[in-house]
Amino acid sequence: MIIITGALTAAAIAKLAFDAVIQTGAGKLTEAAIAKGKQLWQKICGKVKEEGAKETVLAEVEKERSSEILEQQVVPFLQVAMLKDSQFAQEIQNIAQQINQEIQEGSKDNITQKDFTVSDNAVVVGKAEAETQFLGGSHNHEKK
Repeated sequence: MIIITGALTAAAIAKLAFDAVIQTGAGKLTEAAIAKGKQLWQKICGKVKEEGAKETVLAEVEKERSSEILEQQVVPFLQVAMLKDSQFAQEIQNIAQQINQEIQEGSKDNITQKDFTVSDNAVVVGKAEAETQFLGGSHNHEKK
């Protein structure tokens, strides 16, 4: 999943909409973010059709779930649309920022550690439960 920071390019906005709708957020998005992603995707599709993108290309992106087709055959039309229509560009940037905010807020899950034990050499054995987990490395204390 892409998290946008800084300027919102056509490619970043299209990828965000693609991930939210086509990939259905890979289980990482809230229902509100998915709804906003669908809204964003519909706006993008409508506008790029006006710029000459073929409806068959958009259907192929959705059917094949192909980010390559998106980048090669949809993003260029979106870039032109954003340059021609600054109001449209601002509108989809705002929606993309709202989705990005949902992603960031949704990633602030608490990690709960259950059933853990600590032995003499301070090895923790247990289970961490959360959407995102990073477990790794070791920390050893030598006896003096």
